[in-house]
Amino acid sequence: MNIFSSEKVFDHHNKTIFVKDTPYQHSHIENFLPDDLIEKVSENFSFPEGLGPSSDALFQKTKRGLDDYKQFPKSIQNFIDHLNSETFVKILENKFKIPGLIPDPTLFGGGMHESRKGGYLKLHSDFIYIRKRKVKRMLNLLIYLNKNWNKSWGGAIELWDQKMENNFLKVYPHINNAVVFRTDTESNHGFPDPIKCPDNEGRKSIAVYYYIKENSFFRRTKYFYARWKRRPGVDEPKFGDNRNIIERFKNKFLFRFK
Repeated sequence: MNIFSSEKVFDHHNKTIFVKDTPYQHSHIENFLPDDLIEKVSENFSFPEGLGPSSDALFQKTKRGLDDYKQFPKSIQNFIDHLNSETFVKILENKFKIPGLIPDPTLFGGGMHESRKGGYLKLHSDFIYIRKRKVKRMLNLLIYLNKNWNKSWGGAIELWDQKMENNFLKVYPHINNAVVFRTDTESNHGFPDPIKCPDNEGRKSIAVYYYIKENSFFRRTKYFYARWKRRPGVDEPKFGDNRNIIERFKNKFLFRFK
């Protein structure tokens, strides 16, 4: 039996997930799992040897990510199974009023994430569509696993409104903090300033995404990519689409045909 998927745990989710509707649907859960279960996930969070960081240092630095379920520690496999279970997905459907939610067993873009000292993830809206799959991304779920995180190190996820005018939620990556939010809009988020944790610490999280079936024939090409955003009043590197002029035109104005 999956120890994460007991009736007690599902009841816990029902009692702790509360959704706010503005500026887009989101929920901050300060006690996502019972303490003994989140401890199991945190203690077993580890990457295979030799897994290096992302090379995209303009927008995200020092980040390591693993989406291969078979390489996860067993307790994290069980936790992912719980998050993708029919009962948990039904809870999200009810809380966010989104019928027909489906999990992604491939964990495309999700899974285990860690950023080390100096790391950041610039503000952005996520891709909405996956190429060659008839699905539309609707929700992000992020669970944090850092037992001794100090706020002075930074690393809080920031949620901004659609026009990048208001940072309406800021959540530090303390263990058992979780954030769920809609992604089918300009749901801007990230931790844009370099974190200041010690060399032996890391900002650890698990990310799971949820979709609905999408059968539309036309899709704006820009929604196949992350859309990077600049904070108001902050001098940051060039943001947006850095591809050549033809690719930028296709991304901005054209549609992709199925």
